[in-house]
Amino acid sequence: MLRLGRLFLRVVSLTIQRELAHRVNLFFQATLALTQVAAGLAALSVIYTHVNTLAGWTAAQATLLLGIYEIVSGLLQAFIEPNLAFFSNKIYGGELDDLLLQPAPSLFTASFSTCQPWALAEVGLGMLIGGLSATHLGSIPTAGGIVAALLLLLVGIIIMWASRVLLASLAFWAQGLELSVLYSGWWQLGRYPITIYPGPIRWVLTYIVPVAFIATFPAYALTHPLDPLLLAGGAAAALGALVAMRLVWRAALRRYTSATS
Repeated sequence: MLRLGRLFLRVVSLTIQRELAHRVNLFFQATLALTQVAAGLAALSVIYTHVNTLAGWTAAQATLLLGIYEIVSGLLQAFIEPNLAFFSNKIYGGELDDLLLQPAPSLFTASFSTCQPWALAEVGLGMLIGGLSATHLGSIPTAGGIVAALLLLLVGIIIMWASRVLLASLAFWAQGLELSVLYSGWWQLGRYPITIYPGPIRWVLTYIVPVAFIATFPAYALTHPLDPLLLAGGAAAALGALVAMRLVWRAALRRYTSATS
């Protein structure tokens, strides 16, 4: 694990050095991240000018949820999407061969061989939004609530990574299949509390495409009494996602015969 950690930090360092050679592009991308976050805040502002609560969530709670969503979304854009977007091109273009030959686990090299450091601006903005909104909750989060929220945030990050790997792995069975746009559409639903959606959609967002763990559950843990069942469900979801990712990735590699064979 320490070796993989050092390797990951080396990848990030080299990518930052490369990106700093194109400062104008870095500034443009950071500005784009700021615009996206501002748009999310503006949407919430419009909603809460007409209502006091949204499906039981106050403006401060919904803003906290948005901050957490931006943190996980920024990590997705920084570390996962640059590697797994349009993954079928790597499989059938030969790029995956180079990743598999590297002296590191294939799942690591496929997921973290490069990054987009400008997206970390979204993570910083999410932390800022979450911190400011937490001061307007009306009550100070308990130590247990903070720990539970951090654990559920970790669960959301794990599920985000695993679900993206599972989606990319479908390309091993269906050449040219690319569902990034569909994934992005479902992902966007996570910026609002899942309780605003109708029952069937809420069920899907919790158990099939579990974006509820991305932001809704961590925000809930900060703003409500500690729920041991929620933590247990989060741990089970994270473990299940990791096991499914590992099994599907192994099965996918058994089908892979190299782009040059």
